[in-house]
Amino acid sequence: MSTITDIKQQVKNPNKLSIFVDGKYSFSLTLDQLTDQKEVRVGKDIAEEELTRLKDLSKLTNHYIRMVSLIYARPRSEREIVTKLKLKKLEPEEIEELVAKLKKAELLNDQHFAEWWVEGRKNSKPISKRKLQNELSQKGIKADISQDVIANNFSEEDELESLKKLIEKKKDKYPDQQKLMAYLASKGFGYSIIKNALSDDDKFF
Repeated sequence: MSTITDIKQQVKNPNKLSIFVDGKYSFSLTLDQLTDQKEVRVGKDIAEEELTRLKDLSKLTNHYIRMVSLIYARPRSEREIVTKLKLKKLEPEEIEELVAKLKKAELLNDQHFAEWWVEGRKNSKPISKRKLQNELSQKGIKADISQDVIANNFSEEDELESLKKLIEKKKDKYPDQQKLMAYLASKGFGYSIIKNALSDDDKFF
């Protein structure tokens, strides 16, 4: 049996409190958690199994806060978050619990992530639909979601304009049309759209 000897509000994070057991720091809880865990108070004796439960709760809360910070920095796919949590050596059921909590808070949504990803890539540098599909697949986005998002957010005209920008950027490096076409195909553009884009370029036609 151990005893809770002190509870201190953290300076860097006023929403969290450090819990001291037998005179030593043991775990931390948020203000809301402390309200829920009514047995956590100074002078309260606490059994080992209950102390273990509270430490586990604290651990998961800390991981949750870290994942929220990552998502606020930029949207993340579910696979990205799961990969991060696996690196922390969490148990599968702990990862499942955290992912469910992030989804419930509407912080984790592969549909929204895919939309954000496509919009960002569309506005950054020339890219093909096939390349976008591959990138989303690598992020763990299911094929039906990525196909739907690309269809609704990256039109044929968008892809053609993207291709034309790439041609303008690379045509001096590949003065031979066949070599240029091979390069463009390697970037995921189809033969018909390449011919369409090149037909508008006086350098080749």
